[in-house]
Amino acid sequence: MKCRLLRTALLTVAAFTFVLLHGLPVWAQSDVSVIVLPFQINAEPKYDYLNASLPELLTQSLGEQGFKTVSQDRVRQLIKEQSVTFLDLSTARSLATAANANYAVYGSFSQIGESISLDVRLVSVEGDKPATPLYVSQTGMGNLGMAVGELTNKLSDELYAEDTIAEIDVRGLKFLDDDVVRSRLSIREGDPFNPKAMNDEIKRIFDLGYFEDVRVSVEDIPKGKKVIFDLVEKPRILAIGVLGNDAIDEDEIIEAMNTKTNSVLNPKILADDLEKIRGLYRDKGYYLAEISYELEDNKDGSARLNIVVKETKRLYVTEITLNGVESLSESDVRGEMELSTRNIISWITGSGVLKEELLEHDAAAIEQYYANHGFVDVKVSPAKVDYTEDGIHVSYDIVEGPRYRVGSVTFAGDLLVPNSDLRQITKIDDLAEDHAWFDRSVLRDDSESLTILYNDLGYAYAETNVRFDEAPDTEEKALDVTFSMTKNQKVYIRRVTIEGNTKTRDNVIRRELELTDGNLFSGTLLKRSNARLENLDLFESFDIETVPTDDPKELDLKVSVKEKSTGMISGGLGYGSYDGVFITAKINERNLFGRGYFIGLTGSFSGKKTRFDFSFTNPRVYDTYLGFGLNAFYNEEEYPDFDRESVGGSLNFSHPVGHYSTLSWGYTLERYKITDQEYYYAYSDGGPFWSSIVNVGLTRSTLNSGINPTAGWKNAVNVSAAGGIFGGDDEFIKLITDHNYYYLLPWGNEHIFHWHAQAGALLETPGGDDVPSYQRFYLGGMNSIRGYEGMAIAPRDPFGQIRGGTYEFFTNFEYLFRLSEEFGLQGVAFFDAGDSWGGFGYDSIDLKSSIGAGIRWASPFGLLRIEYGYALQDIPDQGSHGRLEFSMGQSF
Repeated sequence: MKCRLLRTALLTVAAFTFVLLHGLPVWAQSDVSVIVLPFQINAEPKYDYLNASLPELLTQSLGEQGFKTVSQDRVRQLIKEQSVTFLDLSTARSLATAANANYAVYGSFSQIGESISLDVRLVSVEGDKPATPLYVSQTGMGNLGMAVGELTNKLSDELYAEDTIAEIDVRGLKFLDDDVVRSRLSIREGDPFNPKAMNDEIKRIFDLGYFEDVRVSVEDIPKGKKVIFDLVEKPRILAIGVLGNDAIDEDEIIEAMNTKTNSVLNPKILADDLEKIRGLYRDKGYYLAEISYELEDNKDGSARLNIVVKETKRLYVTEITLNGVESLSESDVRGEMELSTRNIISWITGSGVLKEELLEHDAAAIEQYYANHGFVDVKVSPAKVDYTEDGIHVSYDIVEGPRYRVGSVTFAGDLLVPNSDLRQITKIDDLAEDHAWFDRSVLRDDSESLTILYNDLGYAYAETNVRFDEAPDTEEKALDVTFSMTKNQKVYIRRVTIEGNTKTRDNVIRRELELTDGNLFSGTLLKRSNARLENLDLFESFDIETVPTDDPKELDLKVSVKEKSTGMISGGLGYGSYDGVFITAKINERNLFGRGYFIGLTGSFSGKKTRFDFSFTNPRVYDTYLGFGLNAFYNEEEYPDFDRESVGGSLNFSHPVGHYSTLSWGYTLERYKITDQEYYYAYSDGGPFWSSIVNVGLTRSTLNSGINPTAGWKNAVNVSAAGGIFGGDDEFIKLITDHNYYYLLPWGNEHIFHWHAQAGALLETPGGDDVPSYQRFYLGGMNSIRGYEGMAIAPRDPFGQIRGGTYEFFTNFEYLFRLSEEFGLQGVAFFDAGDSWGGFGYDSIDLKSSIGAGIRWASPFGLLRIEYGYALQDIPDQGSHGRLEFSMGQSF
């Protein structure tokens, strides 16, 4: 009874395992006939039943693979008729011949411990063919079905190897080329024919997505098998329309789709198209929009595809909830987030629209903010987003955890300098002295500073590892910080390579690098090299990569650049009660011949001023640090009490002084004449006159970027002198000092404080004549004190005419903030103040001030500035206190 139960269980498991692993019967029937003979059993006596049961199972398995098989009843009858007591090659061939089978299978089953195996011979009735041995093994009797299945596959491969695919025919195509199908098939003409592989080919064709039905059949032809695929195509799309759309144009929707007219409908591609359309609607705030499709069948194999849109209500982010904020100010935490709710300026900034990529960003930003304020164990859950008819509700769950102060700060490992020097570099120890809250950003900056220190000593691969542990025996929770220094190998630069520059010459790049072949590696010099390349403004992107070499004492620097357009056309348009309508235009090239030369032509026109200017600059003469430039100009300008027309040119030179300063000097020669002067003007005639001017200046800049700085200073002082030993008709000394300061506010990269100030003095030379009026200072307008008319802030004579001052001072305080990163919008709020005085009874400063705001847009046409200033003081002929000005540029 027990043996019978064991037998039934094993056979059931074996059969179930085989079906599970190898599927149900295939589509085709082979002409090959197989007889499976009894197996010799080399196992415990309780498994003797397998002598007959294994052939039954194998016969069934081969039949399910499409082969003709001889029933086991017929096998037993033949064995009895031929009085077979022992199976060998000749006996197996004899039994197969008697059964009209093409092949016979016989062999043994063995069990050794947990291991089981099937060792069989495949015998052809044709006597000249040798038997083919096949062997499979498994572990455990429970895997008998897997062993039978594996053996079946091996037998199938051998049996089908006799048939060859002579031809593949694809039928039923009306619109598609048969190469579309053939390229998808894994079978090729000349391959062995295997009926069981046809199911896979059908699946591959269905996976293309172009067919309603796929059928396969096989015909015998003289050279082998002919495989025929009969296909029914899905309809061809004659036209595509969009129904129910209002917020997005039909052309924009169709343009986003990969499904095109005259193509065969593909549900997979169409599903992707519908998801793209949903994305278009999500980007515009229609998060609940329903997108579907319908087909209008034309009964001729073609159809019209209609995209059906149900837009529903446009949704915006109306609520952002921060659950769990207890120890910090919720408004401060919200200030770290990019996502914001809908507000009155959302039409400009795009705020209130849910951008799903910001959800994860904001979760990380909140976590970082907490970690920078002592909460190193804070947990912020992924955002939960709820779409309701009232809008979109976003919520974060925050688990603050304990708050830590800074405990002790120590240094360990390869200490190359005294601890006192290391403490001069780090700032976390200052927090420890102040018993301040732990700040992960300070720790990160300190780690970077220590690494750079070791880099500067030549250890390019130096590592700074930080460990912080909870301090024991403290009243408040605190973290002890340990910086562990690993210097690794001191490294020299083997060579510098440059790639990606198709226009810019190598020397233009190399001369900006402060690390060259043979230098000891320095992190600071590498950082400066990056800054210098950025300030060139010749590349869309660049990277200086350190590349290890076979020698651990050497590395290569690989400079990879992606060049950008360096030509530019810019224009500006504005209006003022003094200048009227003005237009400016400029064309220049900043990388002439790929040598880094600058050449430019500028023209400006208004009711008061006309100017043409040509300039050329070679910033590095013969790759030295000497810069050279020349300039030629023509200028007509209407002053309050005269007109001035001039033509001239200048030569300019420059040379760096240290890493951050530049000394400049030059000479200007100008010929001018005065027209339309008032009767009281000082000149006895209108000229022509000559002005011979020598200037010298010094500029120091620590700005972190020459393009869009967010931190640092830029200070400049310039002295110009005319007359005396320099000749000419004009005599004066003019001093101007100019200062800029940028500071990144703690609210993030999009908040910047900018301060600008300029002061100047126009002095008479000893024994010289009065200073010329055209050199005097006139303030007002977008580039000095906004809200006032250009050149309107200046001393006036007793008749009310503007004369200009011999002294000037003005300052600008600006708060710059990002409105939209996607659209390149930046907002500005400002306060301006200043005055021009000296002469005509204006002997002391009388500050004029203004406030205002504006928008700056990095548009495809260049930087667009729109700024509105409101004058806080009255001046003669001021008119309206408010003034709107704008300028715009275009690059190519």
